[in-house]
Amino acid sequence: MLNESLEKIVQNTPGAAGAILMGFDGIAVMQYVAPEHAEIDIESTAMEFSFRYVELRQAAESLDMGEVTDITIKADNRSVCCRVLSDEYFVAIVLADSSHIGKGRWMLRSTSGELQSELL
Repeated sequence: MLNESLEKIVQNTPGAAGAILMGFDGIAVMQYVAPEHAEIDIESTAMEFSFRYVELRQAAESLDMGEVTDITIKADNRSVCCRVLSDEYFVAIVLADSSHIGKGRWMLRSTSGELQSELL
């Protein structure tokens, strides 16, 4: 079911290269990469950002900002949107085309409950 949820995120987001469910420890649980983007190493991308995500969560906590729920990073060649599922896990989508970044964020938000229940 996790793989189906990740595939649904990618298939319903124009420009999406892949989606991954990962622990904040940098260990991937499940991933789906669109066949036309097989060259993208989504696991390494998410692993790098997982450590930065932990740092951002700690910074927000020290500034009394509350819990960080989403992070979006837009770069020249790709973008990454992340959504926290629990204290241990997050889901991320990698976009090869950033023009639909809002749709990617919405897909993560709308499937987060489904992914959380599958993790239990």
